[in-house]
Amino acid sequence: MFMNVNVWSFLGALVCIPLFLFTIFTPTIFKLFQMTGTHPLIIVFGVTLVIFLFGLVGLKDVREWKAMTRSMVSLILTALLMVVIGFIMIVGSLLS
Repeated sequence: MFMNVNVWSFLGALVCIPLFLFTIFTPTIFKLFQMTGTHPLIIVFGVTLVIFLFGLVGLKDVREWKAMTRSMVSLILTALLMVVIGFIMIVGSLLS
């Protein structure tokens, strides 16, 4: 069954939060990415940005209040997560 972009962006927003927490609280993942030279939060930020853009695209499918609520929740969650990750990355780069 085909699900619209609105539902996928909502599910993606719900997945981004545990992904962020896993990245923050798992020290071995930092050692793994240290070998490649990329910060793992950059990857989480990129995934969150893509989900945010899908949420914006999903606004076109809004026909009822449930879809609007789902879309707004996914946009708010991803926007807040991007702000938090951006703050961590900026402050972390200033302190290192």
